[in-house]
Amino acid sequence: MEGEGRVSVVIPLYNHSSYIECALESVIEQGNIVREVIVIDDGSQDDSLQIARQFAAGHSRIRIAGQTNCGAAVTLNRGVRAATAEYVAILNSDDVWAPNRLDHLVRALDRDAGLDLVASGLSFVNDEGVAIRNAWYEEGLDSFIARRDPGLALMDANVLMTTSNFVARRRVFDELGGFADLRYAHDMDFGLRLALNRRRIGFIDRELLSYRVHETNTIKENHAGVRVDWAMVASFFLWGLSHDEAANGARVQQAWQILEKHGLTRAAQACIAYFDANPSGSLATNGLPADADMKSKLLLAV
Repeated sequence: MEGEGRVSVVIPLYNHSSYIECALESVIEQGNIVREVIVIDDGSQDDSLQIARQFAAGHSRIRIAGQTNCGAAVTLNRGVRAATAEYVAILNSDDVWAPNRLDHLVRALDRDAGLDLVASGLSFVNDEGVAIRNAWYEEGLDSFIARRDPGLALMDANVLMTTSNFVARRRVFDELGGFADLRYAHDMDFGLRLALNRRRIGFIDRELLSYRVHETNTIKENHAGVRVDWAMVASFFLWGLSHDEAANGARVQQAWQILEKHGLTRAAQACIAYFDANPSGSLATNGLPADADMKSKLLLAV
């Protein structure tokens, strides 16, 4: 145990009545390292909120709030603002932490003051909680570890997978801003903004998180939308790198190669033109792109 009350846990909840109790149990089982559990129901239309409240009745550390549906990023940012501990961990309401996960990740942050965020390897389970394989993840993880450049690695394959994998210093959110209001890539964007601002991401190659694969995973609902978000956040990272061509010339070239590999070059060119025309904007504040014409161009480009 790495000390009591070190971590605030934020759980965005939406229509996961079948999973929320397992998620909450996995948090409580972390022990006294958890200071508080902040559950925000994002306008669920099933029994999620009621089940969460019933569970919380026996656990004083759990606080529950509800709101009209605003989306994952807005919900996460509300939870982070309410967090009071030195570290913030996120768990989506359909995922599950392994026992002692927080001890391992907090220990890594304590040992290296230069780390801003730590994540771990993960396993995959189906709707029934049965372990399943994910060949894409296994291949991407090997590349992520070998590349030793988190920014370029995340552009290529977001093997961090989910905000459920994030344990970060609370101050990082004050310094870099919260999650961008993107439906599919707010997690990738946050990792890339860390890398762009020369913040360090730690990784523990142990399966300390179970990512649940089911029919209502947000990432499954719109493949073109996923690719648009991917193109936007990758392009913002590339655009930021290009501001110091002398220092980042080789990385810029590699970034373009990654975009070409995934067929995102045209979309990236459109995004970078947008950033050039709107240099004061950012994904964190504007949720690029704001106008329908730009969205249409990107959908055609991906």
